[in-house]
Amino acid sequence: MNRHLPTTRWMILVALSLLTTGIAPVSAELSRGHKWVRHHPYTIMALSINPELFIAEQYMAAGMTAALPWKIKTGMYEHIAAAGMPWHGHIRSSRLRKAGLTEEVKEQAISLVDKYPNCIAWLIWDEPQRIVMPQVGQAIEWFKEKYPDKLIYSNALPQGARRMTKYYGGPLPEEGYTYEQYMRDFATITKGDVLMYDAYPFMQDGSTKNMFGTMLLTRKIGLETNIPYWSFVQAYKDLRRKYRMPSESDVRMQVFMHLVCGYTGILYFTYENAQGPAMVENSTGKLRPIYYDVARLNKEVFNLGRSIRFLRSTDVRYLPGVDGQIPEPAIEWSADAGGEKRIRSITIEDSQEAADKDVLVGYFQDDSDRQYFMISNLWHDMNATSDQRMLT
Repeated sequence: MNRHLPTTRWMILVALSLLTTGIAPVSAELSRGHKWVRHHPYTIMALSINPELFIAEQYMAAGMTAALPWKIKTGMYEHIAAAGMPWHGHIRSSRLRKAGLTEEVKEQAISLVDKYPNCIAWLIWDEPQRIVMPQVGQAIEWFKEKYPDKLIYSNALPQGARRMTKYYGGPLPEEGYTYEQYMRDFATITKGDVLMYDAYPFMQDGSTKNMFGTMLLTRKIGLETNIPYWSFVQAYKDLRRKYRMPSESDVRMQVFMHLVCGYTGILYFTYENAQGPAMVENSTGKLRPIYYDVARLNKEVFNLGRSIRFLRSTDVRYLPGVDGQIPEPAIEWSADAGGEKRIRSITIEDSQEAADKDVLVGYFQDDSDRQYFMISNLWHDMNATSDQRMLT
């Protein structure tokens, strides 16, 4: 491929020109989740918690395709309904942990759906541990039966905890327990329509952690179980957890690497301040720079998503730059990647060594077995814009 791709924006445009040709119709063999994904616009949301700061017009102007009110607050739902916006309801773990899915919880969910139009999905229990997954699964099953046209799903813990008891929720089995077992249990026990996790990798010291492990494993299990996969990405700063506010190059890199892997939903944590400064300032309602970074980014995400939600990811490869480092568990790119030898060579021309001056390559296939690919720039840095992290 003899083509110069100077910035992340140019890379996405090249991918788009290849991805939008001849998308096939819905297949009868698709799972419930995949059918929903194909029948709805690409999912772009930000977790919202404060009705006093949630201005629906500003939220939609940032390119969000649905709302995600995290708590049941009347004011938030009234703003969403007045704007005619689709929304995903959320049943919090605290509502289910003690008594499970009670009649009270069911009646409240039914009341919200009846009173506020355009409910399209429900998120059941955030970051469940293994010991409560049967409870989550029972709740998901009830919501699926009650609302067969809506997407019903949960959100898993990310990889990286120091002890596996974080994932199991109690004493570990004698044979042990791994994060991969946790994600497989999450998929097969809860039986949600989407396999989703959250990861906040950008640290105050400028480092980036846990970028590829959870992302690639979630993709792997999603493909094996025929479940679409989504991710929360970082759009906030948290002093207690030592997370930095992502720069423009940070957030673009994190979102686009998920697109390269075939993710069909991107959720931002958070819109207003929940655990730290986010897109909207709590005291004044002023929009922070991250809001405008995300708004520009989401235009491209939406355009690409129109095609990606109809495609199946077939391979993902990593092309390192000068330093030659390949993070685990990524696989190095080679000319035979993707099934057929369509891309004969990829060269990163910048000769000066720098961290993350690398490329991620994704391969896709449609229902008619036609092949597609997407290339994304991984070079990012604290306080750097995408223009300052161009890659040829």
